Amino acid sequence: MKKWLVYFMIVTYLASFCEMRQVAKLPNLIEHYISHKIENPDISVFAFLKMHYLDEQKIDKDYDQDMKLPFKTHDLSSISIVLNIPPEKTTFTLQHQSIYVDVSSSFSYSEKFYPSVFQKIWEPPKI
Repeated sequence: MKKWLVYFMIVTYLASFCEMRQVAKLPNLIEHYISHKIENPDISVFAFLKMHYLDEQKIDKDYDQDMKLPFKTHDLSSISIVLNIPPEKTTFTLQHQSIYVDVSSSFSYSEKFYPSVFQKIWEPPKI
């Protein structure tokens, strides 16, 4: 039973995320290549793929078969499985956090705040 459940989940994942429908169109690609090979025996696999996937698509007599090739069109569909399993027991704890603010003294600038080394570094240039 577990084995079939695993198979089902793998097929569901592949069908929803990996565009398994496009991979299922692979026989159309082979069949279309064979038909081109019959018409022109000198065509290579790379020339066939370049003609159908890289070159500009022209509307010709086999345009309908061209659009049935894998990864020529994209479907916008997905399968989503959401499992929400509620916890058996829920507990809520509230923690009181306070922010400490020191208001005892106010800050004012003084020359003694910076050491003399830093004061020399950050001086403006002198003409």
